[in-house]
Amino acid sequence: MKKYFAALTTTALIGAAPYAIAASNVDLTVTGLITPVACTPTLSSGGVIDLGKISSQDLYRDRNTKVGTDPIQLVVSCSDPAKFALNPIDNRDGTSTGEWFGLGLTDNSEKLGYFFPKVVQVKDGATALDAIKSNNGGSTWVSATDAQPGYLLSVATTGGTTPVDAEVVTFDFEVDTYIARADSLTLTDEVTIDGSATFEVKYL
Repeated sequence: MKKYFAALTTTALIGAAPYAIAASNVDLTVTGLITPVACTPTLSSGGVIDLGKISSQDLYRDRNTKVGTDPIQLVVSCSDPAKFALNPIDNRDGTSTGEWFGLGLTDNSEKLGYFFPKVVQVKDGATALDAIKSNNGGSTWVSATDAQPGYLLSVATTGGTTPVDAEVVTFDFEVDTYIARADSLTLTDEVTIDGSATFEVKYL
């Protein structure tokens, strides 16, 4: 018994020491929610914008050249009203000459340019909504005028900045495509424009 109490006393003295002893274990907790709601995104035109052939002679040598402004529609259909956001992912990450989605690289590993979808209007059925975006995982939101990698894109009531439940949301975009300044590119052979983005639904 004396040894037992001595051990307890020693433990108490160590606990009161000015330097804490590091714990030898740590807990990992996994949390989340399973929702019965399912939201499915679809893009018009099969999600393809074909710019055709562009002559290198038509590109500005000393600045970016806009080579297209194309409408495209993204519809998110939910089985019930739900709060959700789109997570735009640049599948050509590291190839953009701007802050938006890259167009791939030339054979000499030169960045070809970028494209970005501008928000024209957003509706839930016939109800007008505002687009909002967040660069901190949804902690705060601001008004959005485009879809951008690294920013969640959601919807709010007109003039608001808080995500709302919605069921069938239509995003009308205009996609501007820019080719990098010609004097930064090797254009002696044909170069493939290879932009690609994924819009992933995240439930809020």
